[in-house]
Amino acid sequence: MKSPSEDLTKTLAQTKLVVLPEDYFVIHLPVDAKPIPGEWYRPATTRFAVFIREPRQITLIIPRRKWLRMQSIFKKYSVSGPIKVIAFEGKLTSMVSVFMAAIGALLAVPDINVVPVSTFTSNHVLVKKEDLPRTVRLLRYFLQSCRHPQGQKAGRIG
Repeated sequence: MKSPSEDLTKTLAQTKLVVLPEDYFVIHLPVDAKPIPGEWYRPATTRFAVFIREPRQITLIIPRRKWLRMQSIFKKYSVSGPIKVIAFEGKLTSMVSVFMAAIGALLAVPDINVVPVSTFTSNHVLVKKEDLPRTVRLLRYFLQSCRHPQGQKAGRIG
């Protein structure tokens, strides 16, 4: 992987890795599905969720417990998971795309597939639950190497 720029290295060095404790599911609904209940949006019951409406389907990324409570209101759906959500906490400036590109390049190994989710003010990656330990290990090592670039040995861990 190409070394990040000095500005990006500073941003990465200040980034905190947070793994959300809940298991999440990716739900695909038909476009004519019933409306999503208002309860789905409440911050008190939903730490992280994604709603994407496209011409051919609706995709939800929601906590497992929430899905188990909601699934009976839908007639047709497909479910994949469990997945885990890794959040990157830190001050992001205009470097969001470069930040996610660096993270994506790091994790672009054949047996770790991640899906980036960015809101321009926060960044997350979604990863299969079974890939979480290795993904976290790689990310922690990478962020640590940005904090102490001279103290890290060259090479890859995994």
